[in-house]
Amino acid sequence: MPKRLTKAQREQVEADEFRASALSLLQLQHNDWNDWEYDWLSKEVRRHRSYIYTEKEHAVLDRLKSCAKSFTHIDDYTVPELIATAYPFRFDLGEDDQEYIEKLRRWGATDLKIRQVRRLASICRCFAGLQLDLDVAA
Repeated sequence: MPKRLTKAQREQVEADEFRASALSLLQLQHNDWNDWEYDWLSKEVRRHRSYIYTEKEHAVLDRLKSCAKSFTHIDDYTVPELIATAYPFRFDLGEDDQEYIEKLRRWGATDLKIRQVRRLASICRCFAGLQLDLDVAA
């Protein structure tokens, strides 16, 4: 019969999994973490190995994991199709949105994180008249 883990051992396994998840989120290519999220993830990864994460920290990590989910489509449109649709309207956008569309095109993005895809969909709805369901990425 396999030996049962002690409470301390189980907590350490959970802490190691937490740290690994936080590190993988930090290393995501083309992530869209705001400064607070990036700093929080960095701080959590640097904690001492024996640190046991709290329920609140687990809740924040779970929220960030959901923000890291990638999408390749919205409704019947692929991310590259949406970028191609928005690109001709980039000069009609504010400076931030114009830079965003140009950055997505430079990346050759084929998938985007939830906030990124919502932003792209919002631009396409406003300027290209596409009827996209923004809740599909909820």
